[in-house]
Amino acid sequence: MTNAKLGLAITIHICLSPCVPVCVLVACGVWAGLLCLLEHGEEYTFTLPCAYARSILTVPWVELGGKVNVNCAKSGYSAAITFQTKPFYGGKLHKVTAEVKHNPTNAVVCRVQGEWNGVLEFTYHNGETRVVDVTQLPVTKKRVRPNEMQGPYESRRLWQNVTEALRKKDIDKATEHKCFLEERQRTEERHRIETETPWRTRYFQSEGEGWVYHKPLWKTLVPNP
Repeated sequence: MTNAKLGLAITIHICLSPCVPVCVLVACGVWAGLLCLLEHGEEYTFTLPCAYARSILTVPWVELGGKVNVNCAKSGYSAAITFQTKPFYGGKLHKVTAEVKHNPTNAVVCRVQGEWNGVLEFTYHNGETRVVDVTQLPVTKKRVRPNEMQGPYESRRLWQNVTEALRKKDIDKATEHKCFLEERQRTEERHRIETETPWRTRYFQSEGEGWVYHKPLWKTLVPNP
């Protein structure tokens, strides 16, 4: 994702390793992200938490859990964030705690506690505090092209029949369309293997163990000195 007006770019690659314990669907894996702030010439590397879908056989609900690390080599600051899962008895949902450190001195400059989807309290090393209610932050509505203007493999167009069936609560029809798409993908993959035809990407290129956008903002714009 890029925004030239704000001078920021985010790139993330994800390799999921889902597992299904009793009544829980867990999505964990390799999550690596890079946030670039062109105005400051800073790059932040970060990881992401695991996602837990609970009570999948009754009324499902989702929470995040695990440790997240954010690092900026230029500024020398890092953050360790812990998404806490709800205990079996008692406790609250969506709790999060964090510490921001100045790596050269190992000094903690800020501590954070609260709910990641609610109220967060920031306590700074000088004793000052700040409270942020994320539910009151402005939300920009997502804009997407109509399905008929999208490419055949863009998600909304590709899965539109499944989506429409789910809206009508027709699970059998949604499953039918889903299976059709999955089998078509398997057939296309077998054909590429048999003909030794590599998969050609359109907007992303391989870099290390992940993928990056082929025209990243940090290579097309010059940061302010």
